[in-house]
Amino acid sequence: MSDNKGPIEILCKEIGFRFDKRLESPEMLVAFVKVLVGHVAQMRHIREQLAGVLVDGGPSADSGKVLKRVEYMLTTAKPALLIKRAESIHRLVQQVAPDDAYPCDHLIGMLSSCVSAIRFGLENPCNSRHAADAANHIWKHVYGIRLFDGFTSGWCKEWARAQFHDAMISQLKWTRDSALKEEL
Repeated sequence: MSDNKGPIEILCKEIGFRFDKRLESPEMLVAFVKVLVGHVAQMRHIREQLAGVLVDGGPSADSGKVLKRVEYMLTTAKPALLIKRAESIHRLVQQVAPDDAYPCDHLIGMLSSCVSAIRFGLENPCNSRHAADAANHIWKHVYGIRLFDGFTSGWCKEWARAQFHDAMISQLKWTRDSALKEEL
């Protein structure tokens, strides 16, 4: 039996969530990342609605392009295909928002974190903390966190646990819906 930990076990350890080996699946990782990407999509949508009053004019067209590619990436749970799509998105991100770009496109940065969670979380063996890092990255932007104190880490982990809970619930709904379709 292998002692290799998967991305969900590593995520659970990072955020203080009780791990159960039945959670370890590409589908669960995809579900968690989908929840995170949903937050980024919502932030982008709000920025679109406020574009007329924002100093920078709203979200970049490139962030929309990257978001569409990430959403498409998450339409499968096949590890090889996820990794291939993630690599392609990382290449796109390097073209449209290189690491040294100024100003930084935070929406693309958050999406890139989500892509890293998939790409490096599915490596074998897995040593990736990227899923927890992506949650941390997005949490900071959702709540506008710029200063850190002794409580910040705990709040971030609590938020990540709530997102993981939402991902688990989405899997239950998917399972129920799939079972109903099979009955028909």
